[in-house]
Amino acid sequence: MAYKSLVLDASTPQKVRELIVHIEMLSFSDVHSMLRLPVMNYRIAAGCNFAISHVLMSVIGGISTTLYKQQGNVGDRFIGLLKDYYPWDLEPTGILPTADAADAIYNVFRNPLTHDLGLDLKQKSKGIVVKVKRLKTTSGSGQDRGLMEKQIEQLEISQTRPTMSATVTATSQKKVLLVEGLYWGIRRMIERLSADNKRMIVAENFLAQL
Repeated sequence: MAYKSLVLDASTPQKVRELIVHIEMLSFSDVHSMLRLPVMNYRIAAGCNFAISHVLMSVIGGISTTLYKQQGNVGDRFIGLLKDYYPWDLEPTGILPTADAADAIYNVFRNPLTHDLGLDLKQKSKGIVVKVKRLKTTSGSGQDRGLMEKQIEQLEISQTRPTMSATVTATSQKKVLLVEGLYWGIRRMIERLSADNKRMIVAENFLAQL
């Protein structure tokens, strides 16, 4: 079994398509492998929660400045991409409003991971706990482990959101990011973006100048 490629719109221009394939080779294929962790019977105890999040946040940032918008404030582009193309409409009911969830991904999760080692000093000063969590399965020996290969493949190919909690959940005391939810959502986000012909023409012209 192996990584499953994105399904891009047939009209997606060539250079845009090449960039997305590049993202898949350098980023998503690594995420696919990390989602298998931990594997305790091989003494691999790390779940790579933060490593996966770093990769996914860099993908959002990179796409927001190449395929989404090529000018403007970095934070505005990052959040704007999430607002406009992330599949919030397929999230569980009762989630945060789209604007709040997109803002949280950037300001609560992305910025702390990038700037203060995930310590999130601003949130801690407010008494808010911030967590990046993973889904778990149980091995035959009863030990927690990462996802099985067929589960990861389902995340990659399913157009229907797999049953799991929201990408971002929040209370007055805690804010939580679900890694698998974010991975599934970013993949659908890219597919939706690739189907926006007007924006892809602009992106193709931008890439042709590089």
